[in-house]
Amino acid sequence: MLNIGIIDRVRYQRIKALSLDFVPNDEFPGATAGREKALLGPAPAPAKPAAHVQPTAGLPPYLTSLYEVPLLTREQELHLFRKMNYLKYKASKLVARLNPERPDNRLLDRIEQLYQRSIEVKNEIVRANLRLVVAMTKRYARSREPRLELVSDGNISLMRAVEKFDYARGARFSTYATCAIIKNFAQTISREYRDRTRFRNAGEEVFESAADHRSDQPAEEAAQIQRENEVARLLDQLDDRERQIIRYRYGLDSEREPMTLKELGSVLGVSKERVRQVAARAIAKLRQVAAELGLDEPEDRPAREPQPVKERRRFNRELAMAE
Repeated sequence: MLNIGIIDRVRYQRIKALSLDFVPNDEFPGATAGREKALLGPAPAPAKPAAHVQPTAGLPPYLTSLYEVPLLTREQELHLFRKMNYLKYKASKLVARLNPERPDNRLLDRIEQLYQRSIEVKNEIVRANLRLVVAMTKRYARSREPRLELVSDGNISLMRAVEKFDYARGARFSTYATCAIIKNFAQTISREYRDRTRFRNAGEEVFESAADHRSDQPAEEAAQIQRENEVARLLDQLDDRERQIIRYRYGLDSEREPMTLKELGSVLGVSKERVRQVAARAIAKLRQVAAELGLDEPEDRPAREPQPVKERRRFNRELAMAE
């Protein structure tokens, strides 16, 4: 009996140390049996199969394998975040009922089960978003920053973001996670650069003595990533035809060059004028949604940019000026 009591108290201490912090929600307290069944049930199936995305050539096998995991729909994302936090909420309530001197074995078992289920849901969310980290490293990876190291740092930021994300505010998790990953990359790369400057040779001193008139590249990249996430949020408000025309017309898919109205008409089997009408209607709708969401209007950028980037800038300007 003494040994059993010691084991129970050890389990109690271990369970007290579990990370059961959750994002509170008004629907958790007083949830009925039927509501709890819905909260803890499987995620809804997507309305249509997710499109397969071809990974960039030359990626290591680990990074290539991430593209086999389908992205979450808005409904699936909402359900999984709600489920993970509700599981932690239930577990934390049971922990509060434990007697430190004589912890109930049944409660200990139940808490461990709830916690394990919350970890499984968290891992499902993380796996579905690891591709986001890979995409972000493309903007920061240099010869001096091995890409896999950046991916590792980004994954840690992603897991922390999953713990802190408040799904009830209506934003997509990718927008929230992008900000967290950018902040981490900026700190990591800055710290590595600072460490490298401790060991300089004479040549480096000569080169670095010259004035540097370059722009703040990390800040500009962070701003551009944020803008692209805002554009993605806006595109979610369009129907499939409008979204396709906007993406093709302005080259918003990085692997595709912008298309003319005539080219788009040929692809979609409609007239050039019809494409123009749908594009104008979509731009007007996007501008209205942007105003409702309180998104900043895009600023003008220098003209000498690669063609796909110039088309995205033009899309941003037309979005701001459309009537």
